[in-house]
Amino acid sequence: MLLESFETSPTAFAADNGPLLEHSPHESETAEQRLRIRARRVFPVSRHELFAAWTTRGAWESWLRLRARSRAVVTPYPGGAFRLELAEGPTIHVITGSARETRVDEFVSFTWIHHDTNEYGSIVEIAFNERCGYSELHLVHHSIASRREAAWLMRLWASALDRLDRYFVPHATRGVASMVAARHASSAA
Repeated sequence: MLLESFETSPTAFAADNGPLLEHSPHESETAEQRLRIRARRVFPVSRHELFAAWTTRGAWESWLRLRARSRAVVTPYPGGAFRLELAEGPTIHVITGSARETRVDEFVSFTWIHHDTNEYGSIVEIAFNERCGYSELHLVHHSIASRREAAWLMRLWASALDRLDRYFVPHATRGVASMVAARHASSAA
């Protein structure tokens, strides 16, 4: 299923989708190479703020919920590395990779290696669109090595995107709170 941008969809804004697991039917590839995850979300912030949440260390540490002593290194230029240490109960998942491509406020792509699970890396691509003060994120995680890894990534991306949404709640709440305060002040006068 292809995800169309909300700019071309019949509704004013796209509904949040995903993550969805897809399987490509090409016979020339092994079954594992055909696994990919797609997700689409809309956020109440500018595309620049959304892009920054994916390319700065402080933001990653906030919305990916890293352990207190873990590292988040992000260098959003081609060849720049990243390292994540994600806690899941007593297990620490170490994920490393590098930026493949970066177009400021538009697109970022990373290699993704989940250590101690497989020898092969996968690819994460995130595209950013903006309309009417809202931003849309399209995430595609492809070249996933196995169904087991895909199941773990489905849980990870569902949780991470929900936390990313909550990361931006203070921005949306400030705007609503100031709007309510302005209305209250004008009605009191």
